[in-house]
Amino acid sequence: MTPARRTSAAACLLLLAACAPEAASEEGGKVAGLYQIFFYVAVVIFVSVAGLIGWSIIAFRDRGDSDEPTQFHTKLGLEILWFAIPTVIVIVLFILSTGVLGEVNEETPEGAGVVVEVQGFQWGWRFTWPDGTSLDSLPDDPATIYLPTRTPITFELKSQDVIHSFYVPRFLIKRDVVPGRNNRIDLTIEDEGTYGGKCAEFCGLLHDQMDFTIQAVPQDEFEDWLSGLGSEDE
Repeated sequence: MTPARRTSAAACLLLLAACAPEAASEEGGKVAGLYQIFFYVAVVIFVSVAGLIGWSIIAFRDRGDSDEPTQFHTKLGLEILWFAIPTVIVIVLFILSTGVLGEVNEETPEGAGVVVEVQGFQWGWRFTWPDGTSLDSLPDDPATIYLPTRTPITFELKSQDVIHSFYVPRFLIKRDVVPGRNNRIDLTIEDEGTYGGKCAEFCGLLHDQMDFTIQAVPQDEFEDWLSGLGSEDE
């Protein structure tokens, strides 16, 4: 492979890898693994189809004679094959997707981990903890909330007015926040770091400013932050 082709191939791989951010949550890692399987299957299908098209163009090009190739109307074995292959692929991907969806939607047992009630409104978020401590994230004052790593976290999602969508790109999970309906996200943050969040459902004039930040820290640092936040509310 020439240097130019190597560079092009590397650029394509980098571009494709950038389609999904690196997962920062345990559940997001499972979603990322599913993405990779879909990607590899798509690559095999593309190469197979493009290769067959290229082969047919070369093998059956006009050679300047008037003889036509042998004509036939049916070939049962070939027809069964091109029906069976995509059917098996779809069934396998469906089973894998269902398994990952079940794992991602698995709820944390009551009383385990950290519970945060998240209320979306035009145009911000209100984060509330079981002890009543709360913090608002507003367009002109986006909030940073601390959460512990390696601990199950439950986001209980509610809407005050219209449909919003709670989305932290690095978690690779998104949930709609619908008026009159409670929704939730259960996940475990694996790595310490700073993760930006936003509303992913157009909800009005300042939708693009419904930002917030999650700071993932060790358990003791989270507890210190939450105690300090509670003191400020008193």
